[in-house]
Amino acid sequence: MVKSLLSEAEAREVEAAVARVESESAAEVVVAVLPKSTEYWQGRVLLAVFWGLGAGLVFLLFEPWLEPALALLVEVLVGATAFALGGWGPLLRRLVPAEVARQAVQARAFQLFAERGLQATSGRTALLIFVSELERRVVLLGDRTLHAEVGQRGWEEHVERLLRHIRAGKARDGLLEALERLAPQLAAVAPRAADDVNELPDAVLRS
Repeated sequence: MVKSLLSEAEAREVEAAVARVESESAAEVVVAVLPKSTEYWQGRVLLAVFWGLGAGLVFLLFEPWLEPALALLVEVLVGATAFALGGWGPLLRRLVPAEVARQAVQARAFQLFAERGLQATSGRTALLIFVSELERRVVLLGDRTLHAEVGQRGWEEHVERLLRHIRAGKARDGLLEALERLAPQLAAVAPRAADDVNELPDAVLRS
């Protein structure tokens, strides 16, 4: 279980900020704050096997006169418990190697970009601000029109600021600041036309 970085009230504030940004530019901004980018079941399985086998060996060592088949039951029970506990956010975060987490978050961001149709806006002006809660990682993905002007280094500057807020437990403040800083940038790159329409929902994606 991963504790949400945003309350419902805070999510509504972020959505209002997205609407303000889009009222000043032709950008289509989507904010996603998901519990995690993947299940990371491999690490949990290894944890379960390690503790299950260890418990079985300890059982046989200290209770040699009991039925050996009971050791298998101990292994299963302890392994299942370890697997369940491995899903606890703070522990799972430590089980996952940094590079594995980075790749998983990046892949989930690109997947979400495609799934939600961000690549299909009329002016190719979509921007995804993706926060993966478990990994405490952020990805900004801008479509062709925006990325051509802002560039990867430009997105990374916003990512670093937002990450500092998230690590301090202030995800709401970080998102609002990022949107405020992005607003003039987006307006300069993608000026709002008189007939501009909202092509993508402003609601924060949370699942």
